[in-house]
Amino acid sequence: MNDSMKQIAIKHGTYLAMLNIAYMLYAYLMDASVFTATWPGIVLFFCAVGFGVFAVGKFKQSNGGYASFKEVFSTYILTGIMATAIGTVFTILLFSVIDPDFAVQTMDLIIEKTYERFESSGMSDEQIEQIISRIEGSNAFGIAGQLKSAAFSIMFNAIIALIVGAAMKKNNPEF
Repeated sequence: MNDSMKQIAIKHGTYLAMLNIAYMLYAYLMDASVFTATWPGIVLFFCAVGFGVFAVGKFKQSNGGYASFKEVFSTYILTGIMATAIGTVFTILLFSVIDPDFAVQTMDLIIEKTYERFESSGMSDEQIEQIISRIEGSNAFGIAGQLKSAAFSIMFNAIIALIVGAAMKKNNPEF
């Protein structure tokens, strides 16, 4: 992994992390119910893919328009790892150190919304209670939950990086 690739990936991963932190701060300061909505997650997913693809494009540009599969994959995954690492540290600090009560309030909102969604879909109370008890037992905002989430995020990013690598590679004919 060359220095140009590292610098580009770290820079764009940091920008993506700042976007995610801004989302978290908005939820914390203004409206925690955004954690229960689907659309912010979808928007953030496409932003994450966009930042990764943009980082790959910047690397290719700095490399004369060429990048091997390995270089594309490495640039994309490093961008994702950087964003995930920074975001995970911030989330752990927010939910475990700065304001643990916010984690409880957010989990209560998530459980309430989940119950409403499943109830309106016609699920039985027994089925809903099973799902709710799994959510309550997950401790998603604890340190272990955040680390597990980060691991899944990196694995998911690796799958996307494989696709992006296959689509964006362009080998230099001189080699």
